[in-house]
Amino acid sequence: MTMFRFRQKAAQLVRFWQQQFNSQSLLSLHSLMLIKGILIFLLSMGVFLYITDGVINQKTQDWDLKIMLAIQKTHSPILDILMTTFSNIGGPVVLIGISVGLTVKFWLRRQGIELFGLLWAAIGGALVSLLIKAGFNRDRPQIWAMIHDHLNTSSYPSGHVMNGVVIYGFCGYLLGRSFPRWRGLIYLGTFLLVLGIAWSRMYVGLHWPTDVLAGYATGLAWLDVSIISFEIRKRREEMRRGKI
Repeated sequence: MTMFRFRQKAAQLVRFWQQQFNSQSLLSLHSLMLIKGILIFLLSMGVFLYITDGVINQKTQDWDLKIMLAIQKTHSPILDILMTTFSNIGGPVVLIGISVGLTVKFWLRRQGIELFGLLWAAIGGALVSLLIKAGFNRDRPQIWAMIHDHLNTSSYPSGHVMNGVVIYGFCGYLLGRSFPRWRGLIYLGTFLLVLGIAWSRMYVGLHWPTDVLAGYATGLAWLDVSIISFEIRKRREEMRRGKI
């Protein structure tokens, strides 16, 4: 009898705390999301500033050159084709095409929050990349160049990597949100795709390793801002519709 009463009281206590959590779920999720987002943003910007300090004070020249020469030794006809393809995948033509295609899709389906989130991530990321590049005047590697992009912008940071992280990262996040069962594989595929783009920019001789790392850091920071903005708008819409 005593055991039965204990179980009954325990069940009541669990239901009470479940109700308390549900009543404050939106606030709790927003708080956790913001805290995690702020930490990721600060960490990303900290890495970027650390790399930038090394580049400005020319502390990374030997390290950059050694890695580039090591990558040059891996050149082969098959890798040349593969890396050129990855570099093009991270280029403005493909990224703009993907962004325009998804914009039309979201507009036709009247998915306003997804549309705004994509435009915020893509356009904002491109502007941030150009602004950061305008603050530096780093020459591109003059060791070799498999692709002649006729780029007049600074080598630092890599725009291909930054914009690739932002756009492919945001698309991967939306896919993972829509297909939670496959989220792990989607995130892994997105990571490998961006990794391929980053490696290709060094392989074709258009970026130093520190350019690529800085592109990762700035791209992750803006992707983080874009996801937080999207989630806040999405949860407010769900709350308005009574889904939360």
